[in-house]
Amino acid sequence: MMMRAAAALALFCGFADPSVATEWVNCAAPDGAASIDYLAGTLGVLSVSGLTVTVGDKVWASDVAYGPGDPVAVGQAFETADTVAIDAVTPDVSARIAELRLFKASEGDSVAYAGTLRLPGIGAYPVTCLGPEPSLAD
Repeated sequence: MMMRAAAALALFCGFADPSVATEWVNCAAPDGAASIDYLAGTLGVLSVSGLTVTVGDKVWASDVAYGPGDPVAVGQAFETADTVAIDAVTPDVSARIAELRLFKASEGDSVAYAGTLRLPGIGAYPVTCLGPEPSLAD
């Protein structure tokens, strides 16, 4: 019986979804006034699985697993060798909640990315980011 359970577990592990290879990128204003964290896939192209946006006491989250907050969805998300653009939108895709625009630079093993986080009707904030190397940094 124990051998069957171990064999079944091994079989199901082989069906693991490749999208679970994700890492959080954390972008925040230097004064802590605003932040956006996004869960990026490591597929060689930008694939945003989830995000959270925070400004003051206001929080939006694309999934309750990512924290409390008002619901938000991932809108556009694209990346070039030098830039990243991600929009957070209302769940019905009727309005933008946040716009993240980043510039990337790399030299050797060093990678840096920074830019702006804009929340229409609320404000715009400079942000720097920590997380895995951008997927198109080379």
